[in-house]
Amino acid sequence: MRIFVDDFLQVRYVNLYNSKVSDDIKCLVIGDVHISDNVSFKKIALLKRQIEKENPDYILFVGDLIDRIENLNSSFSLSKMKDLLSYASMIGKVFVILGNHDFIYRGTDKINKKAFCEVLKSIKNVTLLDNEVYSSDKIWIMGYTENVQYYNKENYDFNFFYEDLKKRNKLYENVNQEVPSIALVHSPEFSDDDKCISLFKEYDLILSGHTHDGCVPFGIGNFKRGIISPKKTFFPKNVRGLRKVGSNYILITGGVVKIQECAPKLLWPFNHLCPVQVDVVTFSNKKGVDVRKKWY
Repeated sequence: MRIFVDDFLQVRYVNLYNSKVSDDIKCLVIGDVHISDNVSFKKIALLKRQIEKENPDYILFVGDLIDRIENLNSSFSLSKMKDLLSYASMIGKVFVILGNHDFIYRGTDKINKKAFCEVLKSIKNVTLLDNEVYSSDKIWIMGYTENVQYYNKENYDFNFFYEDLKKRNKLYENVNQEVPSIALVHSPEFSDDDKCISLFKEYDLILSGHTHDGCVPFGIGNFKRGIISPKKTFFPKNVRGLRKVGSNYILITGGVVKIQECAPKLLWPFNHLCPVQVDVVTFSNKKGVDVRKKWY
């Protein structure tokens, strides 16, 4: 077993049967890059090589591309973000949603979406789904931005999540049932609440990140529990992998960085125990569900 794995890549390949497709549709899912001056160009290069290798139809960034809003003022951090997104946009269609680190100032209720949005506007062929829907004759993709009130309490506010999303009818009503449908939502904790998950009943798949694979060392196992959650809960449930929700699925990608720059420096070395993780989801007319992991 590799002792230091944070510069290796672990890819989970998920094949999902979908009766709506004739030709396979491949999506590469990347979460929690937490770009800062601490994130090496080597990690960015790992992601770029995998994007080229997979040659996906869609590249989906499910939040926390940056570690702090202030990182956008660093030319070093900004160059890594632009490099990754620009490269991805040459391979497939790129969609980005906002994670809490992308628009909420750490430790406050203050938000700033403008800074992040301005960077994305400067990169061609990259689409931000901030409570928006992308629709084509091949796929339907929704991106929901969970609000500050959901994140900044001791526990996640499921009622606020439900009431806020419920007001945004276009995100969950009249979903095109002729094509595969994906909902991008950064934080997956809402999926433990039946009322919240009921709003996603028309979606085939929900994609999330945020939980950093529960900080499970070496990316071992396919169990759903983690070691610790972003809310500092020990052995949290439902923070990893693929599981059924209602009649459909949620997939929580493990993320690129596990212990980010804004965490206490004492914890930074634990990153060496956790690999960079991404997911490749293929909608296929091959019946059944297949999940496997591979190291690169």
